[in-house]
Amino acid sequence: MTVKPYRAERLIAELAVQRVSVLTRRVLSTALNRRRNSQITKTDASPVTVADFAVQALLISAIHAAFPSDSFVGEEDATELRADPDLARQVWDLVSTTHLSDPECEALLATPRDIPHMCDIIDLGGRGAGGRTGRFWALDPIDGTASFIKNQQYAVSLALVEDGREVLGVLGCPNLLLATEGRARVRETCVDEAGLGLMLSAARGQGAQVRRMGMLGLETPTRIDRRAKAAAAVELKDLHFIDSSLSAATLSEKVRELAEAAGAAYPGTEIYSSHMRYAALILGGRDHVQVRFPATRRPPWCLWDHVGAQLIYTESGAGKITDLRGRPVDFGMGRDLIGNYGLIAADESVHGRILGLVTEMLEKDGDVSPVEP
Repeated sequence: MTVKPYRAERLIAELAVQRVSVLTRRVLSTALNRRRNSQITKTDASPVTVADFAVQALLISAIHAAFPSDSFVGEEDATELRADPDLARQVWDLVSTTHLSDPECEALLATPRDIPHMCDIIDLGGRGAGGRTGRFWALDPIDGTASFIKNQQYAVSLALVEDGREVLGVLGCPNLLLATEGRARVRETCVDEAGLGLMLSAARGQGAQVRRMGMLGLETPTRIDRRAKAAAAVELKDLHFIDSSLSAATLSEKVRELAEAAGAAYPGTEIYSSHMRYAALILGGRDHVQVRFPATRRPPWCLWDHVGAQLIYTESGAGKITDLRGRPVDFGMGRDLIGNYGLIAADESVHGRILGLVTEMLEKDGDVSPVEP
């Protein structure tokens, strides 16, 4: 029997993301209860800070034990933990007490031995460089920290990059409960209070899938096939824009200008978390589109805010992603996306027409860089 590529990696990655999703909901529940009861003290670290470190520690620990030759790129390093023993103990309390309820599944996932080992594990990600050759795992412990602390949509992202391209992506969406309204829609305030949200995942060439998350093992997934949602090509006037006007990294006024040029409505759906915007594309209709114009005088976009979720989107069918100049997104340039400028994520039937409108806008603004076919 033929074994699917990345089968072992996918199993460990999905279990690891499910375990840390449980952790994030624990942190969020405690923070919300303390806020209601006015029990926050000056010595309490930010719930986001504690959760970020704990999630990174557990994700890397699980992957590193299973695939010791792989490297990592993560958002955090352990400098702050080594300088603050109280914070380190808060993180360790979470790391050492978070488990899946299924003993067989939990046994597949390693956990740091103690606080010094936990710090060393975190540093594997924070000091990782990525690059063009070999395998590395990229992770975003909590994407959408501002919405996380408000009990809105956030994500845990884990992706495997091999020789500069995505080969596996897992996205935990612990608060995600889809608003129906005639079709699946991601909404900031439509929160899964009773469950643990949804997981999206994909391996290159194998399609994408969605499953509910829980405390036990992995539930049976459902295949995502966006091509089955519409037979006709998407029209520009019907585009539904996924955006975040609160993000300082991009220019939403340019997205509005693009929507007006397309004859489409704006705003569409507002989602703060980068990865949750991809989730909205993956689970939404083929008319859903995301276009991002980088803000000037801002640092390059971080790899971990995009990698993995882009693979899930393209594997879900009919999705195409390039930068604003028509170039594929390059995940082999290190920790940042320094080889690309902006983003167009859209149905393959309309991507070229959106790129044409964007090109006209860039030329009007004096950007005459060539657009690739």
